[in-house]
Amino acid sequence: MALVKTKHQISKMKEAGRIVALVHKELKKIIQPNISLIELNDLAEKIILDEGGKPAFKGYDGFPAAICSSVNEVMVHGIPSNYRLNSGDIISIDVGVEKNGWYGDAAFTVGVGKVSSKAQKLIDVTKNALNSAIKFAKPGITLGELGKHIESFALKNGYSSAHDFVGHGIGTKMHEEPFVPNYEFKGGMKLKEGMTICIEPMFIDGPDDLFIDPIDKWTVRSKNKDLTTHYEHTILITKEGGEILTK
Repeated sequence: MALVKTKHQISKMKEAGRIVALVHKELKKIIQPNISLIELNDLAEKIILDEGGKPAFKGYDGFPAAICSSVNEVMVHGIPSNYRLNSGDIISIDVGVEKNGWYGDAAFTVGVGKVSSKAQKLIDVTKNALNSAIKFAKPGITLGELGKHIESFALKNGYSSAHDFVGHGIGTKMHEEPFVPNYEFKGGMKLKEGMTICIEPMFIDGPDDLFIDPIDKWTVRSKNKDLTTHYEHTILITKEGGEILTK
């Protein structure tokens, strides 16, 4: 698949993105203390199917659920379970949708009930990093420059930015070239008008000491149980910056 998409192809991606955004909207309404992760997953899957889409994550390399639900020290790829949210938790929800052969993918992090000011700051900084990176992502910007821009938000607030987990291109596959880093490196592909990518800052309130659960082979946690966050949008590269397709 070409990295640069046509207007017709982008319109198809916007439809998948619309469903992702709808799921986000409806899940945010019911995220509260005592709701279970599996209840969130079941509602998300129902919405996706009702809208004519397919849950892109379900079955992907064996992943068993429609969404990733990652709580507190779990940064990404959390598998929905019977765990019931408590006031003070923070939860990251990642949603992928395929419709008519095209994909949308986005994530958010929110606090449950009353959260600490420390947790809320981490959430806000990560969201701000995503919004700023979307505006920054213009033709001619290298992936290394984009990664540096994202990581700067983490470093100036005393956080770490995940290095082993990155954003990605997207289109007729959920994961396409190029990889989109959350950290500085030299060079990298230059963004081009018409490219579609997922930018997804992942920050840790502590060192970048993440590990994958050795039992389920999916859940990504911080070793010291530091709080983690994850924000993501699927965007189209335009002359003015990124256009969000998952809204």
